[in-house]
Amino acid sequence: MATATLTWTNPTTRVDGSPLAAADIARVEVFDTTASGVASFGFATSPFTTPTLEVGDHSFTVVVTDTAGHVSAPSNNATVTITPTAANPSPVTDLAAILNP
Repeated sequence: MATATLTWTNPTTRVDGSPLAAADIARVEVFDTTASGVASFGFATSPFTTPTLEVGDHSFTVVVTDTAGHVSAPSNNATVTITPTAANPSPVTDLAAILNP
């Protein structure tokens, strides 16, 4: 298992082109979409290192919320694939049982 480090630049404008000061950003939330669903890592700053990720494909997005509660559309996707680091151990083949009187 591994982690991923995510980096991004917070927006400096609103969708109408008006300025967005850094002080106007209340939070940035990180989401991880996998085959089993969507997880939220909560509020983060860039760079952000994820907790340990399960094997499989991960697609990350961030959403920005301003101090007035306005929420951005999700960012572009950033993806990573976590592959198994080693094959499974071989099974035990000499298990024995002895009855104790």
